[in-house]
Amino acid sequence: MNKKKLKLFLKIFFLLLVIQFIIVMINILLNNADSSFASITSFIISIFSLPLSLISNSLPFYTGEGILVTLMFWILNLAIQTLAIYGAIRIMIKIK
Repeated sequence: MNKKKLKLFLKIFFLLLVIQFIIVMINILLNNADSSFASITSFIISIFSLPLSLISNSLPFYTGEGILVTLMFWILNLAIQTLAIYGAIRIMIKIK
């Protein structure tokens, strides 16, 4: 993988990382405030965990099995999402 391809992959990865982290933090704050908007953010989080849920229903990235395991699942989930988005971008570039 050359530098240009790796740079695109890392941009996508870190963009997803920041977006998901912000949404999870908003979800935590809304749950603590007993807001009805927490159901919306919970739904968005379940969509984000879809790649791991397809592998096994018991593998969402936000599992409560300790911080290390949760981080590993989150990074694995981010890597799967990044590969899917990166692959779609590469296919669209080749089609053009």
